[in-house]
Amino acid sequence: MTDTTPPSLLYPPGYRHPTSSQPAPSEADLGLSTIIRALDYDGRHGRAVARVLAELPTDPALITYRQDVLANLLRLPELGARCATLLPQLDDLSNLGRVSHWSDPIPLAQVGDRLAELESYSACVEGLADALDSAGEAIHAAGWLALREFLAATRATPEYQRLLAELPGLRAQLSQAGSVTLGINLDTQLRPESATIVAINPQRFAAKGTLLERLFGERAAADALRGITALYKADDNRQRPAEHELFRDLSRLLERVAAPIADALANYARINGGTLAALAPELAFYLGAARLAAELNAAGLPLCQPDIAPANEHICIIEQNYSLDLALRLRATSNNEALRTRVVTNRVAFASGATIAILTGPNSGGKTTYTRAVGQAQVLAQAGLLVPGQSARISPVDAIFSHFAAPERADMGGGRLAEELERLAAIFRLAGPHSLVLLNEPLASTDHSAARALGRDVLSGLQLLGARAIFVTHLHELVGDMLDSAEPAANVFSLVANVAALPENGSTPAPSYSITLGRPQSAGYAAELARRHGLSREQITTTLRERGLGR
Repeated sequence: MTDTTPPSLLYPPGYRHPTSSQPAPSEADLGLSTIIRALDYDGRHGRAVARVLAELPTDPALITYRQDVLANLLRLPELGARCATLLPQLDDLSNLGRVSHWSDPIPLAQVGDRLAELESYSACVEGLADALDSAGEAIHAAGWLALREFLAATRATPEYQRLLAELPGLRAQLSQAGSVTLGINLDTQLRPESATIVAINPQRFAAKGTLLERLFGERAAADALRGITALYKADDNRQRPAEHELFRDLSRLLERVAAPIADALANYARINGGTLAALAPELAFYLGAARLAAELNAAGLPLCQPDIAPANEHICIIEQNYSLDLALRLRATSNNEALRTRVVTNRVAFASGATIAILTGPNSGGKTTYTRAVGQAQVLAQAGLLVPGQSARISPVDAIFSHFAAPERADMGGGRLAEELERLAAIFRLAGPHSLVLLNEPLASTDHSAARALGRDVLSGLQLLGARAIFVTHLHELVGDMLDSAEPAANVFSLVANVAALPENGSTPAPSYSITLGRPQSAGYAAELARRHGLSREQITTTLRERGLGR
């Protein structure tokens, strides 16, 4: 007996979902919401996309399986176009195929739904099979090949062939009940006196034609039977008198039309369109990824298929990486040329035992954006998608733990610092050597000396943990504490957010958003920037004296 469940395009045959108690990556911290919307091809599968990104699979075979499916779709745009046209029907199947077993006699009220389900099912089978057959030998991904084999086996079964041959006749038979003609007798005062059913018609009735319809063309079908009044719609909320003989007779007549169709459909009880509908969110995921790749390529922004390294290498090397979230938000207000200019790329290099980066630099210098970009690339790589960059080699992680500054809330019983410390402690309770930890300005809620001491402890803890980590901070002294001590930390390195050269025309210097290896910048930039704003000690003194407030 042919399997009625199609193979998954997301999971190889026999794949077992691992049980993990690790939290999903934070959509807010990593800026994933914008990416999820971009990957949701038709706006109907956002939750499914979010679930795929949240999984963080670590099995290289699964990641490669997905990479191959996407690569085929990118190389075969015609395949993508044909799958896109079938996506609405596959979505409809998820509703029509909710009944999982049709072994019992089909209720007459559901005959139309069941017939529509089988029609959509056969249309999807034929459409997907033709699309994959047309691609021929260009298909190499195991997922597409398994789906093509499944569809071919389905089409070859006698049951499916009988269904395909019988469906047009069943639809024509059901269409014979397009309308009902009632004969209504009137008494001498022109009041309805009695009624009978005259005929069941294949045509549908339409209202009396209006002047506009006569001028601009009728909306009703050419074979519609015209009435002489408006078309009164049935009110589903209004009770119909079930005891009325007329309605009982009408029900019996319609049963005579539907009963033979129900008997015929009972022969296909094993076919459940809902199983094929499982392909809808998977196709939407890949179609969204292919569309996004085409749009970014058109804008001149690099994307690449990452090389998946073993987890124990703890490696993440990306050339020309950028924040996909930021690029998508900038795209809304920029043309392609402006977008290329506004998006700044950076090199990400966690390798050769260097697993902890301390990132310093001025406010609004790109530190948060860089940190998010690293987290986004990790999520996308493990989801089997392209990552922003010219090339990439990335080891999977078992979880991504992030701590981004949160505003103080009224329900923080112990204060903001206590809440921060609890969040950091939770990371050390859950994270492991194969995790990714992203700390963005932690401990900013306490004084400088306390934050420095606590920061040293957190960095020491990250060293013991062995996880890959980014520690964004304004505490420049932490770099010296970790790298200039008697026993410098071998796995810690310093990154700095650079600024453009100070202009000579007196305008405010702008950050370059470039993140490079290096030590924290001197206070010269901040002092010069303060002078440009009139905040040097001499300038403040002059301002106050001019206001008559200086001593």
